[in-house]
Amino acid sequence: MFTTQNSHRLPSELEVMPFILRLMEFIGLWGPPGQIVRFLAAFGWGTMIILFPKAVLGIGSDRFDAIAKGIAEFIFEGSLFVATAIFASKRIAFERLIDGLKEIFQRATNGPHSNDCYDLLLRQNLPINKFVKGYTIYCCFGPFVFCVPSLAASHFRYWTHSGNQSEPLIFELPMEQEFYGLQIRTNFLHYHIFVLLSLFAYFVCAYFLLVKVSVHFIMIQYSSSTYRLVALRIRKMTESKEVTQSELVDIVELHRLAYRCSTLVEQICHLPLALEFLTCILFWCLTMFYVSNNIDFNLVNVMVLFWLSLLETFGYSYLGSKLTEQADEVGAAIYDLPWFEHSVELQRYYRLMLQRVQRPTGITGAKFFVVQLATFGSVVQMSYSYYLVLKEALTMI
Repeated sequence: MFTTQNSHRLPSELEVMPFILRLMEFIGLWGPPGQIVRFLAAFGWGTMIILFPKAVLGIGSDRFDAIAKGIAEFIFEGSLFVATAIFASKRIAFERLIDGLKEIFQRATNGPHSNDCYDLLLRQNLPINKFVKGYTIYCCFGPFVFCVPSLAASHFRYWTHSGNQSEPLIFELPMEQEFYGLQIRTNFLHYHIFVLLSLFAYFVCAYFLLVKVSVHFIMIQYSSSTYRLVALRIRKMTESKEVTQSELVDIVELHRLAYRCSTLVEQICHLPLALEFLTCILFWCLTMFYVSNNIDFNLVNVMVLFWLSLLETFGYSYLGSKLTEQADEVGAAIYDLPWFEHSVELQRYYRLMLQRVQRPTGITGAKFFVVQLATFGSVVQMSYSYYLVLKEALTMI
């Protein structure tokens, strides 16, 4: 359990993800529990506009490349909505994590070597804030970027189409799907109704993506930083002439809190990350197949989703490896101590930390695999292999 220290308040520049918490409060994932209805409303809107029509009404095309694109889009959006729902169900664990991070930052900046700890956290928070705000701007413009190419192509076809042409006028859709009986591919009015409703649904998806990616990235990064604080305190302790029991007890407690935070991060992240890594294999495979057979306006939409998925998966892998390295760094810092010169009482505290660092620390995907850079490489290779198999199989048909 974590206990918030009210005697010392964190300065604003060291607050734990304040911007993201405000974004989460707007949609009902933070703040008063009754505001969860906002999230449910947004979740329902996106489901009824995107997921339900694709799953029940179908893609609306008999071309395999269009079917592949529609399935890939459904995989991307479906995994996003499911992962966001899983995160919403972990609210209690997330609140405990925020409290734990605040307590660690308060202890680190209010104890020995507080200036060094302050500088470490400040150097961490500045790039985090820049990333979150930049990613927010990207997500704000993303839905427009997703809709404009197909909308522009459809208007160009409509205004340049001659009525006596033998080929029917077909509009470009932002996503391949049917939509509740409307003739969205051939009827000008139906097409614009669909695009307008879809645009609001794409904003919901962008908001979910912003919260999902930012929160998971920052949680893992903060967890790494807690171990960096512990290692920093240990190394600073070795520079002092005398190791006191009170300082060592404080470091042991800081290490315990850091380990508890990493456990909560694993509890919150392991299912969404498993879903992300498993679905991205099929998503990348189908996307590569579509890109290899089509160079048109829809390529922009496909590549927007592809690069989002690629960067998200790489980010998880990089941060997962970094978390493991920082946790191991605590053990290295302890082994570098002249512990054999200290009293038996102090050695007992060293033994407590050594026992803790021997436990594997990192992020897993549903406890089946460790999320690290090597995992990302394996996923890329597997996706490309499946793409080659799919391409060869369709060539033989």
